[in-house]
Amino acid sequence: MNLIINTIEIALFIVLPLILFYQRSHWNFKTWIFLIPVLYLIWYLTYGMMHELCHLAAVKLSGKEIYEVQLIPRFWQGEFGAGFVEYDFQGDTRDFFIILAPYARDVVFLAAGYFFIRKKWTQKAFWTGLVLVLLIFSPLYDLLDNYLAYLIWQMNDFNALAVSSSRWLSHGMGIVLTFFAIFITIRVLKEAKVYPQLNE
Repeated sequence: MNLIINTIEIALFIVLPLILFYQRSHWNFKTWIFLIPVLYLIWYLTYGMMHELCHLAAVKLSGKEIYEVQLIPRFWQGEFGAGFVEYDFQGDTRDFFIILAPYARDVVFLAAGYFFIRKKWTQKAFWTGLVLVLLIFSPLYDLLDNYLAYLIWQMNDFNALAVSSSRWLSHGMGIVLTFFAIFITIRVLKEAKVYPQLNE
């Protein structure tokens, strides 16, 4: 069941927005259609690792003991789940910031991605797609996937945030961060019509 839900979320929060951006742009269909699987693969191979690296860096900075780290699923063993960082979790203030680290990175990425798209950092279809996937749609997926899982009572980061603070704060952060990601995504999709810039 989780696999089906994750597949739907990836389609809705990564692939669909990317296709919508390209369709609204002036790029020819043949220019971008083959980029979709390439960009998806880049996202898939980096998403989990980047998320867990944020947790790992925060644990190291906090000085807590690390028990086990798995940055990517063990594909070679038929494992397709997420990575993890197991450490001395006690539900204290340090844990709150450790759990929050990937989502703070999401906010930074969203702001940077919005800046790059607004400033038309690149006019190449591939590089624009890479900015969209890694800096906009990946944070969108990260926030929505984790907060929605929390809403249906699955154990994840937002549960740990609630343990180290309160349920109200965990819900408040989930709502604010997901709406911020949705807002930035909508704004970015509106920018598609000026890509690439046409010679007047």
